[in-house]
Amino acid sequence: MLEQVNAEYQQLLAREPEKYNQDFKRVCKELGEEEIYYNGEVIPILYQPLFFGQKAIDNFNKLVNGLGSILKKVIDRYLIDEDFRSYFGFSQKLEELILMDPGYNNPVPMGRFDIFYYGQGNFKFCELNADGSSGMVKTNTLEEIFLQSAGIQDLTQKHGYDFSYHELLQSWIDTMLNNYEKFDSDIVKPNIAIMDFNNLGMVSEFEYFKELLTEQGYEVVIVDPRELEYNEDKLYYQETRIDLIYRRAVTTDIMKRYSEVKDLLKAYQDQAVCIVGSFRSQIIHNKIIFAILHDEEKTNFLNENDREFINKYIPKTDIISSNKEKLEHIRRNREGLVLKPLDFYGATGVHIGCDLTQDEWGERLNGIKPGEYLVQEFCRIPEEDMVVFDNNQLKIESFKYTLGLFAYDLSFAGIYTRAGKENLIASSTGCVTLPNLILDEGYTYSNKE
Repeated sequence: MLEQVNAEYQQLLAREPEKYNQDFKRVCKELGEEEIYYNGEVIPILYQPLFFGQKAIDNFNKLVNGLGSILKKVIDRYLIDEDFRSYFGFSQKLEELILMDPGYNNPVPMGRFDIFYYGQGNFKFCELNADGSSGMVKTNTLEEIFLQSAGIQDLTQKHGYDFSYHELLQSWIDTMLNNYEKFDSDIVKPNIAIMDFNNLGMVSEFEYFKELLTEQGYEVVIVDPRELEYNEDKLYYQETRIDLIYRRAVTTDIMKRYSEVKDLLKAYQDQAVCIVGSFRSQIIHNKIIFAILHDEEKTNFLNENDREFINKYIPKTDIISSNKEKLEHIRRNREGLVLKPLDFYGATGVHIGCDLTQDEWGERLNGIKPGEYLVQEFCRIPEEDMVVFDNNQLKIESFKYTLGLFAYDLSFAGIYTRAGKENLIASSTGCVTLPNLILDEGYTYSNKE
């Protein structure tokens, strides 16, 4: 983050806190009008952007490209090597879905790779989200509103800055349609289904994409996978033929309801419908991927540069086994370790050693069956001083934060930032969402009083 710009922003707000507190309330109201909700309420935010320069953006590009190259090799090996597939522990049914050809080349059209960013090109990956990734609508809406906020407008006027943000919505639509074109170039305007299970998805985000696509002339429906029917080599929702599915239903939810979605899966197997993203993304979405990447015997097809990248940026990770020596090491080194279930979303089941007493850590460890959890190196979470309005008073408080790097077709697309007071930062733990503003460093600096 650009420290000078952030300091200037906070100094500006401190001069007229009443003015900016009123504008903060206006921003929150506007988010409500745009229906940017989480659990039925406007998403919690601060009146505080993160500021990035081009050097940071270049680093994000390099990081995603480096990881993407490794992940493609891993996925390619999975598809051809039965022994390698066995390391992932997927059920036979899921393995069959992963091996099915989606009809387009890129195995991960959509991903969000969460990182700890310490500045100066110093990063650690936190986790890879490649299954039903979300957050594009909320972060872009927030950024668009913030560019017009009094704080940013006044900062721009005072110092001559020019800010922008990464557009994530139309660029995702373009990515999705490009993948569909590789699947079937004959249908120019495919009928599109945005798919998730009822009561599990972010409906307001689905509606947003539906509106964008409808404006561009596409017929779009929001569907539960169980509502789809496969007849005469075509997949239907009621009377509407479905050509393209934007899959937001996560794989674990689909596998839990496998017997209820057989029409969908049969159509996918027959390539009667294009699903973006495919089930191949599960290879890298499952948290075991970090443990496999660190195992040099299992990944002997990776080269020296790949190995250097993994050791530098990916926290050391191992699968919890019944090995008594390893279990004792985990028990003794609580403060430097995290326990994570193999497949989860949100913060479910994550245990951070330094947040627990030794007895609590021991209880968590004793309750874990071999092969169900990972143990991972605990990475220091970056912190920044951020603006808080508390009872109409401006305060500067320290927040921890993580960056989510959106990757479309495994290329960097934009940023999603969450911040909180705890070591576990997730929507379910009460974190806030921050806008990400990029400084055009071709500006001429001024300091108008």
